[in-house]
Amino acid sequence: MVTEEDWIRTRAGLTFGQRFRGTVTRILDPGATGIFVDIGLPVGGFVDVLLPISAEHWPAEGAEADFEVWWADERHRVRLKPVDRRFLREDFDEWQAEWRPRWPEDVPVERAWVTAAVASRRATGLVEEPLRAAGWRPGRRVSVDGWREALERGVLVRMHAAAERFLAEFGGLEMEIGGPGVDVGRTPFHFRPDRCAGEEDRFAEWSETLGRDLFPIGELDEGRFFLGIDETGEIYLVETWLATYGPVQDALEKLVLGVAPTRVASAF
Repeated sequence: MVTEEDWIRTRAGLTFGQRFRGTVTRILDPGATGIFVDIGLPVGGFVDVLLPISAEHWPAEGAEADFEVWWADERHRVRLKPVDRRFLREDFDEWQAEWRPRWPEDVPVERAWVTAAVASRRATGLVEEPLRAAGWRPGRRVSVDGWREALERGVLVRMHAAAERFLAEFGGLEMEIGGPGVDVGRTPFHFRPDRCAGEEDRFAEWSETLGRDLFPIGELDEGRFFLGIDETGEIYLVETWLATYGPVQDALEKLVLGVAPTRVASAF
């Protein structure tokens, strides 16, 4: 069983483009999901969206091949890219140009949460368009009084100025998105803090652990995860572990485009 400490140490030593010789240990849903690869680390490797459409072109179980580090998110495994083009999707060059142009190499995974891929998506309006479709407009302002009242009935959380500013502009938006993202799937999320009612103790405990004042702002993936904002305007994924999406603009881009947050703590 891979521990959180094993994962943190392994991830800290990884760089994009780093190569490993690996052995395919399992094929999950041939032609649909992906392959698991043993690359000699405490954690295993996985290849998914980069594989050919037809399973007959996937490497077989027991096959050895070279792989590059493609990503490493909060899941305890290394996302890999096959070096041999026979094992890459047929439209890989077009796919990479669309989703990961100028993807870095020799850059530590820990220091590269976003690349020119995300910057290029921002320029095309793929972040702004879903926000507008959900009801956002420049200068949007809504009342936050109902959310303040619902969550401040106890003494565990208080709506600070950063939360009030964020919710006045984005509160109430429901983002019905899906499909592949830059490095994780794009999942629905909303900024409805009232749906976090009953979880105030979770936010209070994480606030104490982090040394920040976390206020609930919504949910991700149909309630699987909670979203919170601290007094500096940094947005977090909140569960039995904590990860940061960064400041508001960066967080919105990550959430819309499918960029994994950076884990900062586990199990209070």
